[in-house]
Amino acid sequence: MGLVLDLYRPGRSWLHRLDPRVKLWGVALGLILAFLLPSAAAQALLLLAVLLLLRSNGIKWDALRWLWRQIRFLFLLILCLQPFFTSAGETLFALGPLRLTLGGATHALGLALRVLSMSFITGGFLFTTEQRQLVRAFVRLGFPYPWGLTLSLTLRFLPAISSLFGTVREAQAARGWVAEGNIFRRAREYLPVLIAVTIGALRMGDQLTLALAARGLGTAAERTTWRDIEMRPADWRALVGMSAAFLVVAAVNAG
Repeated sequence: MGLVLDLYRPGRSWLHRLDPRVKLWGVALGLILAFLLPSAAAQALLLLAVLLLLRSNGIKWDALRWLWRQIRFLFLLILCLQPFFTSAGETLFALGPLRLTLGGATHALGLALRVLSMSFITGGFLFTTEQRQLVRAFVRLGFPYPWGLTLSLTLRFLPAISSLFGTVREAQAARGWVAEGNIFRRAREYLPVLIAVTIGALRMGDQLTLALAARGLGTAAERTTWRDIEMRPADWRALVGMSAAFLVVAAVNAG
């Protein structure tokens, strides 16, 4: 079963060419902004801006749809459950102690869009940054090389586990496996899938260990770099532009 750990989508856009440290700064500002924006309308505008940015830099709809499929369950779960934990405004529906209010529905929509925006911000960074550059960025920021590699592999490994889960579930369904009934029966029916995913994840970890050992990780006294990353004038302009835009939006939101 072959799985690709790298989410990078090759391209020649300005976002692809941007220094990864600048992109890391942009991701941090984007995530902070997602927390600062209070309304669902503002979250929707942020999500639209992120999607337009990714599409204008050559990220295809296939990649964006793949990312949506990974987080759609969480998005729908927030939309369905969160409204009943917030009571504000006009009551739209009531069933015993459960009350669905207009304020609760609006809050849930804003929270779901916030999760969606944060996912596409992080995903856009991974789609436009090579793993080698990502590790190099962490090292240039002061992290030891093994730490930078660990953070990079963590970001790449989680989508691979999700893809593995989908592959195993489809394979089991092709053999007649069906998960139905109440939530406890469904959990019991998913046990074979989880066992297969666990075994697959252990195999992936073992293959990754062998690959890193074959490349001399932890044995070389000093690592050399073929193509190092350097800040260009365009990178500095992007850094200043991102920071200025963030400060403006934060000031308007605070006002």
